Amino acid sequence: MYKPGFTLWYSVSDLERTLSFYTDQLGFEVDSYDKENGMASVHTNTKDCFIGFSESEQVVPSTAAAVIEVEDIDVAVKELREKGITFNGEVTTIPGYAKLITFKDPDGHNFELSQVLMVS
Repeated sequence: MYKPGFTLWYSVSDLERTLSFYTDQLGFEVDSYDKENGMASVHTNTKDCFIGFSESEQVVPSTAAAVIEVEDIDVAVKELREKGITFNGEVTTIPGYAKLITFKDPDGHNFELSQVLMVS
């Protein structure tokens, strides 16, 4: 019934600023861009996973966090801080489970980096 893939879609206040954040700072690639209609999407490094945006006069930030898996959270945090990402606090460790840290995009949508510690 479902096709492979997943897309998160957010309302944003400034499409250009948003695309700069997701491409220049997070390193994702533009998938589509329709300036006339105020819509765009980026392709994450995960196969068939996209984040889309619609420019809107009123933006209500998502209260759910989109979680981005990383190989080494300390390296990822260092690199993203160098690109201007501001994190909410420091890395938290849940022993035997994961290391986590959160940040927000320019419109206040929640994101979390996660490094899984569990051994399969």
